[in-house]
Amino acid sequence: MALDEHDERSTRCRRLGHAVTFRYCRLQEGSTVCHRILDCWWEVFDVRGFLEEHLSSDEMARLLQPEAKPKVLSLIELIEQAKKAAEDKRET
Repeated sequence: MALDEHDERSTRCRRLGHAVTFRYCRLQEGSTVCHRILDCWWEVFDVRGFLEEHLSSDEMARLLQPEAKPKVLSLIELIEQAKKAAEDKRET
């Protein structure tokens, strides 16, 4: 199975409140997947099986038992990501 096989599928993001593609969830935190990817995608396809095939055992362990971030830190990170995305969009 190719890593980008499901990239064009979309579902509603519970964090952002609108539709996003699987690619966004797979890459939204740089080189790691969103920590909620299993919760959001399990109804769409076998996301756990797919990720187990493509991620290391350490990366899967982090997904299965993520460290909780304070809500304020999560919000600040989301704001920074949005600012960067807006800057990148203006540059193109």
